[in-house]
Amino acid sequence: MSWFSSQSSNSSKDATNFYPVTSYLSGYGELTSADTAWANTSNKGFQTETQIWYTVLEDGTWIMVQIIWSYVGIFLVPATTQMTFKVYNPHTQKSTWRSINASGAKFDKQNLKTDQFEIKHTGSPTTEEVYHIVADLDKSVHLDVKFTKPAEAPGFKFGQGAQGGITTFGKDREEAKRDGFVVHRFHPFSFSSGTATIEDKPLDVKGDGMFVHAIQGMRPNLVATRWNFAFFTTTPGADDPKLGGVRAVQMEFETTDEYGPKGSKSGRTKVNIGAVYTTKHSPLIVTGQTHLPPSSTDVYPHPTDSISSAVHKSPIKDKETGYLVPSSIEFEWSAQKVSGEGKVSAKVVQDVAGAVVGQGGLIEKVDVLAEIPYVIRKGLAAVTGTKPYIYQYHNPATLNVEIDGESIPVKGYLFNEASFVSE
Repeated sequence: MSWFSSQSSNSSKDATNFYPVTSYLSGYGELTSADTAWANTSNKGFQTETQIWYTVLEDGTWIMVQIIWSYVGIFLVPATTQMTFKVYNPHTQKSTWRSINASGAKFDKQNLKTDQFEIKHTGSPTTEEVYHIVADLDKSVHLDVKFTKPAEAPGFKFGQGAQGGITTFGKDREEAKRDGFVVHRFHPFSFSSGTATIEDKPLDVKGDGMFVHAIQGMRPNLVATRWNFAFFTTTPGADDPKLGGVRAVQMEFETTDEYGPKGSKSGRTKVNIGAVYTTKHSPLIVTGQTHLPPSSTDVYPHPTDSISSAVHKSPIKDKETGYLVPSSIEFEWSAQKVSGEGKVSAKVVQDVAGAVVGQGGLIEKVDVLAEIPYVIRKGLAAVTGTKPYIYQYHNPATLNVEIDGESIPVKGYLFNEASFVSE
């Protein structure tokens, strides 16, 4: 299928052409080494693969390191590898951002070496895992940081087995016949260490972090119209007295009109997966929920009664982008403990969001087309209606956890993204 076409080659009216993982699998899925290895698939059309590390430091400073590998699905057009680094101090509201297109990329499972940076991986899903990132982004930004996942806090995907975490697009779910797929694998509970040197000033990056590996095996504007992402964490030295360190992650996307429970134009569907981890319980709960249009509530199986949701409240129109952005956002998790010993619920609310940078914790409105490699940008811009923006927020927050008959307010920070791909 040409990535320039605006329609799927495998869709028809009234036939299911979207299969959310949250309707076919349930609960915690153990990661294998293959789950977090680079796939670099270059024989199945448009592919976007990314690995992202986030961390929050003791003073609330937020850091992101992202690697994006992209292949446009056109013969003789090479894949691109890009690194993006961002740091934001919520007290000064100052941010530093760098993005480079790397050359000489060589991938080896979880390892990656380019002319500009190197990532070395050690460990396994059942032991401590370390990602050591060394980068020279330009003359003024240098990274030497580590992200460590403890052995006692294994990562997860939604659902067990080889199909765990995978949502498919197209009438046929078989790998060789599907239109595309989306998958996410997480290390929700990790720690950062090392130094980021910015303008000759060293920044100690000791923090509480996470990692996610994601693949979109289809052109992005056909995958989703909207994305929501949340990462809540306590900070170093500020663990909750009862739960210890706490992480809560959530990823949600909403389909386009092209794919749905009963085929094209049968209603947009949301797929939401998440988890809550603590020092004492890692993972504590893993959540997943399919949010269906009213006309299609009987289409899919219903393997779990967990709640996993991101709700935009009181949306307002951003005159700059044209999108209706939330005035506040509520994230919720609820499921049986992974250990099977009762139910746990958690909720965090970003009280003020909005569309003005510097207000409501809005770090930036990221113009995606301005940041991705040229050849991908030109192709996506040719698709009518595609104007993706990512609203990035970072704020102090309270995660309210209901566990064992007790309500525990956990203080920390919430980083979240509201992404808009198309109308």
